Amino acid sequence: MTHPLNIWQQLQQAHLVSGDMPALSATDTTPPFFIRMLLAMAGWLAALFFCGFIFGFFVSLISNTEMIWVLGIVLCVGSIVLSRIPTIPLFAEQFVLACNISGQIAIVFSLQDNAQDSQLIAALMLGLELLLFILMGIRSQRAIALFFACGAMLWLLGPEAWLYALPLVCALSGWLWLNRLRLHRYAHYVQPASVGLTLALWSMIFLALLTNSSAFLFLWTGLAQDNWPTMLWIVAVLSSLVCLALAWQLIVRSVQQTKLRYIALAISIVVTLVNLQMPGLAPLCLLLCIGVALHHTRLVWFNLVFLVLYLVFYYYSLNSTLLDKSLLLCASGALLLVVYAILNRYVRPLLSEVNTHA
Repeated sequence: MTHPLNIWQQLQQAHLVSGDMPALSATDTTPPFFIRMLLAMAGWLAALFFCGFIFGFFVSLISNTEMIWVLGIVLCVGSIVLSRIPTIPLFAEQFVLACNISGQIAIVFSLQDNAQDSQLIAALMLGLELLLFILMGIRSQRAIALFFACGAMLWLLGPEAWLYALPLVCALSGWLWLNRLRLHRYAHYVQPASVGLTLALWSMIFLALLTNSSAFLFLWTGLAQDNWPTMLWIVAVLSSLVCLALAWQLIVRSVQQTKLRYIALAISIVVTLVNLQMPGLAPLCLLLCIGVALHHTRLVWFNLVFLVLYLVFYYYSLNSTLLDKSLLLCASGALLLVVYAILNRYVRPLLSEVNTHA
């Protein structure tokens, strides 16, 4: 969670507030992490028992399971109404979230039994998730609804085109993170949208990496394996251009000295070039830099974890011998050490000058 002082400093830099940060009241304190975890688990457990009872009663009352979509709609509408409570506790929030997801599962199950066209099911689920994103009153549930909407969009695009949505999701998520303060009037929609799109971007990157390294996933998705390298190359080029444009916006806002801007731009160009060989690396690095610039602790740590996982998956997905992989690791480590030495030699004096003037 971002510290309130960091948020206040970002608002001051955006010229949205002035003066010192107001003092926090006693009601602004959040409970400890383990208390929140216990409340969340209790909410989910209660919701599972409640949904199990409702589903069991519905099935015993109506033998036709094709009408289970009615129960799903009732659960979704009820979760929307409960989420509109102004001061909803954490236990009730997680309870509503679990009921909402159970209702969506019931609707999908019913659609698969009644509708034969998978594209129609995907279109209906996309509309449902967008409607939930608009109507839900809890931000975390809006983020999950948008994440599911991205999944429905990939399902709607099909195995031959879903990969092309990766640059679009990357552009939307990066732009929203960069403009969260400017769009503060719509924060109740912008913040969950940025989180949901980021989750979708992480999932798409790892899905593309797993599909590229597993022949089973090609058979499961129905994708022609011969077309995959071309698609992956096009997506890598588009995502590199998107990340470079967003990185330049971040550099202009965060770096004041001209020489440091050029150095940061050169590093960004190198990362985007590497992204052509390792698709997905540039978006992860971009979100990591945005998290550091915004002092968003969760975004920084989650991107660090996903970046490490991405490198591990990419290493094991290489169709090379152990000797070639070892040489690649040695060359990459040596190159990173050289880059670190160069930056340490030329960037540290510039940073010291900036701190002196500040």
